[in-house]
Amino acid sequence: MHLLEGEGVSRHFGGLAAVSEVDFYVDQGEILGLIGPNGAGKTTLFNLISAALKPTRGKISYKGTEITGLPPHKICRLGVARTFQTVKIFPDVSVARNVMVGSLFGTGVRIGEKDALKRAEEELSFVNLDHLKDLPAGDLTLANQKRLEVARALATNPELLLLDELMAGLTHPEIVEAMEDVRQIRARG
Repeated sequence: MHLLEGEGVSRHFGGLAAVSEVDFYVDQGEILGLIGPNGAGKTTLFNLISAALKPTRGKISYKGTEITGLPPHKICRLGVARTFQTVKIFPDVSVARNVMVGSLFGTGVRIGEKDALKRAEEELSFVNLDHLKDLPAGDLTLANQKRLEVARALATNPELLLLDELMAGLTHPEIVEAMEDVRQIRARG
C-alpha cells in the first residue's frame, strides 16, 4: 500500500484543465519532486491533495483510505501537512505563535498553550529559527518565512509533508540549506 495515491485526478476551471487525469503515488520515506513550467498544475495538485480545492474527478487516498472530499483540517489531522508557494504566515504575530498554530489546531490532539509553545520551540530549533522566536513573523526574510512555514507544518506531526515551491526565490546558499533541511526532515521520519 502506498502512503499517498491519486487515480485519474483532474481539476477544471471552466473549460481549462489545470490538472488532467493524473495518476501518482508516494511511498513512505521518499523525497519526490514535482517539476514543470509555471502554470503546469503543480500547486493545483498540492491544493487537491490538501483539499484546498476539490477535484473535478478522480480519487486521492492516504494510507489506503480515500480522502477525496474531506475538509483540509481533517486531512491535516490524518498526517498530511503542507507549505505554500506564497508563504502564508501571520505577519503581526510572533514566530513562536505562528508555529504554535500547527500544534494547537493541526493534530486533533488537545494540548495546552505551554505544551504547544514547547513543541513550537522544538520545531523552531530544528529549522534554526529559535533565536528569532519572539520577532513578528513579518520581519523575517523570505528564506526564514519559508522555514517558519516548514516548522508550523512539522508541528502538526505529519507523516507526509508537501513542500510547495520551497526553494523559489531563494539564493543558491539558501537553496543548499533548504535541501539539507529536507534531508533532515526525512531522517526524522
